[in-house]
Amino acid sequence: MASWRSRELNEPSKQWGRLKPAQIDPLEEMGLPSKSETRLKSAKAQEGYYQLIAERYLSFCSEAGERDELLRRFSSLGLESSNRKKDDKCSLLIPDTTSAESLREPSNTKTLSIIMSALRKLREGIVASKRTDDFAIQVYLFCIRLAVLVKQPESYHAAILHLLRKIHPKQNLTMIELQEVVAYLILDTACRRRELSEAYSLRQRYALRDKKVNDALYALAHDNFILFHRVRRAVDGHRARIMEWAEPELRLHTLKCFGRAYLGVNLKYLETATSSEWDELKRRDGVGWELDGANVTDKAASVLLSDFRTAWPLQTGDETVLIKVKDEEFSVHRAVLSQHSDYFRAAGKTCYDESGGEIAFDNIDPKYFALFLGVAYSYSSIIPHTTPAPAANPEAQSQRTPMRDYVEVYKLCDRFICPTIAAYIIRCIHALIGDRHRALYRSSLDKAQQIWCTKDFADAFEALELNHVEQQRLGNLMIEYFCEGLYHRSWGATEKEMQKRPAFVLRVSCYFASKLALLAEQRTKLKRKELKMPTSGE
Repeated sequence: MASWRSRELNEPSKQWGRLKPAQIDPLEEMGLPSKSETRLKSAKAQEGYYQLIAERYLSFCSEAGERDELLRRFSSLGLESSNRKKDDKCSLLIPDTTSAESLREPSNTKTLSIIMSALRKLREGIVASKRTDDFAIQVYLFCIRLAVLVKQPESYHAAILHLLRKIHPKQNLTMIELQEVVAYLILDTACRRRELSEAYSLRQRYALRDKKVNDALYALAHDNFILFHRVRRAVDGHRARIMEWAEPELRLHTLKCFGRAYLGVNLKYLETATSSEWDELKRRDGVGWELDGANVTDKAASVLLSDFRTAWPLQTGDETVLIKVKDEEFSVHRAVLSQHSDYFRAAGKTCYDESGGEIAFDNIDPKYFALFLGVAYSYSSIIPHTTPAPAANPEAQSQRTPMRDYVEVYKLCDRFICPTIAAYIIRCIHALIGDRHRALYRSSLDKAQQIWCTKDFADAFEALELNHVEQQRLGNLMIEYFCEGLYHRSWGATEKEMQKRPAFVLRVSCYFASKLALLAEQRTKLKRKELKMPTSGE
């Protein structure tokens, strides 16, 4: 019986033998070396895998159209320079450019995705094997050029840095290749990342002498879209692709300049200056001008005072209110105040002294009143306010608005009966409480961070008026999120700062006392925990 079973297991059945083997894409068969794939650490396997990638890419380009033109470009653009040692295994001709439109076709998305994924696997294999020869340079240049065409900065930026920092010091690039890669890095830094100072620093470090790159940097520094577009038309397809990152912002700045400087402008001149057709400007950039024959003019004047969203920018003296807050004076449009505040709406009635156009407050800080007016003006538009998104890394933020500013603005909303703005400020405070909590929780060893966040929580709590129900809820939320995020040993370092904040210290002490009581009952280890973002319950 045992021999029969062993023979049955060893011999495949006829039914299973007739099944066709599964067709596996050779590019997808390999895994990532960072995920325990070891086959791509072999030099021979790397070269064979690269051969498959190049063949797949050539097939993709030939199917994209204009096959003769693409083949002509492939034959004239070899990755290896004439002064580089030839190697039959690494001498594949690499396509240097192709039609950008063909790369964006939906039908080609899967093919491009497979190619880019395969290139990532190959790059990881090269890094894992510490390979720095001509083949490694060839692969990285191919990957950079293709990633630039498909606009994948996460692929070409990392590849450029590795090529310049790790491979080039051990195996020098040719002068042409070095200038090409450095130009990509400089343009990407200036156009996509918008770091002009770093771009100029890179140009100085690598001593790049390229007039077109210099002109592009000059155009970006001076917001000169006309020069920028002229340079973009003069450079090759890869550089032009990188420069596309900066084009929308520059074009919008140019349109704003036209709107400020001209009452009317020739249509042809506008299209030339913005490198866009009139219909495209209206559809993509939303310009609000009118076409009068061959000229572009502002819209005709209309009655705006009837709508609070358009009334406040108008220079109509009768519609402004003078508000004196201690030593400061604010001239505010009535529409801004009356639309959002029941208090100011009632104050405008003739039965009150404030209806004369002048209101005075002696118990309000001018700074917080100015912040309140800023929020009120921002609400006088057609763009709805949305809840701020939680910060991805709140512990790394360099510029942060104190939480007390939001609390003081909320108190003014409560005083002037502004329910819409108050609800928005509450959501902002909830988002800020969550960010400060996570910053405390994730920076246990950062003493300065712990002290700053503690003072921020304390100042905001001290500003609350706890006899109001909503502000009492905010206070309870602040205490809970502060105590759960605080590194307990850092509480003693804030002794001097907390002497002027007795209410906050008392509430924190009560919270910790309740946790100690719970610990005594449960006999479990006291732990901190990271809480979810607070919600307003709407």
